[in-house]
Amino acid sequence: MLPFIKFPIEIITMDLFAKIIITTIAVVFVLGIVFGVVLLLYHATPKPLTKAQAEGLILKDMEQAYPNANLSLISASRSNLTNDSWNVVINVAYNYSRACPEVVTEGFDYPAVNLVPSDEILYSSGCRLYGFGAAPNYIITNPYIAMVRAYDSNNSAIMDYVSNYTYNNTNVYARFYSAANPELLGIGINSTDSWVIEYTSPNSKSILYALMKTSGNVVSTTLVNATQNFIFNSTG
Repeated sequence: MLPFIKFPIEIITMDLFAKIIITTIAVVFVLGIVFGVVLLLYHATPKPLTKAQAEGLILKDMEQAYPNANLSLISASRSNLTNDSWNVVINVAYNYSRACPEVVTEGFDYPAVNLVPSDEILYSSGCRLYGFGAAPNYIITNPYIAMVRAYDSNNSAIMDYVSNYTYNNTNVYARFYSAANPELLGIGINSTDSWVIEYTSPNSKSILYALMKTSGNVVSTTLVNATQNFIFNSTG
C-alpha cells in the first residue's frame, strides 16, 4: 500500500488563487480588446452631417458673431471640397432697417474648413451698390439691396424724406410683389412684379412709398398720410 501524501493546504490555496488571478487578467485583457475594437469601429464610421444640421450650426455661430445683423439662408448644397461637407451661403445685413443697409454674403464649406468663411462677397456699403450697372441684366432679388438701390438712385422724394426726418430716425422696409396688392392699389400703387419700399419716421405723420422694378428703376413715389397708409413693415 502506497503511503498517503498529504500536501499542505497553503500550497493548494496559493495555486488556486494564482489561477484565479491569471484568469481574471485574461478576461480583462480580452474585454479590453473587444472594447477597443468597438470604439475604433464607432469612430471610424461617424454619422454623416445632414444639411439641416450644417445650416443650424453655421447660423448659430453667426448669430453669436453678429448679434445686431439680420441673417438669412440663401442656399445649401453639397460642397465641392469633400463629400461629407456642405456649402452654406448666408446673407448678412447690417443696419437693416435704415435707408442704406450694408449687405454681404458669406459662404461656408462645413465641416471641411470648419466655421471659417470660404467665400465672401460685399454687395453694398456706404450707400453704394457694388456691381450694379456693370451687368446689363442686373436683377434685384434681395430686399436690402432694393433699399440701397432706391436710396442710391438719388430720387428727390426719397432723399428729401430721409433728409427731413434724419437718417437715423427713418425706418425703411422693402417687399416684392408678384401681383397687385389691393391695399396698395387703394393708394394708387400698382405693385405687380415690383419692389415697394416704405419710409416711415416717428417724427412724421406721413409715409413715403417708392415703387421700383427689379431692374433698379424707381418708377414712382407716393406720399400718404399715416392714417391712410398700408404699412407692411417687413422685409419678407
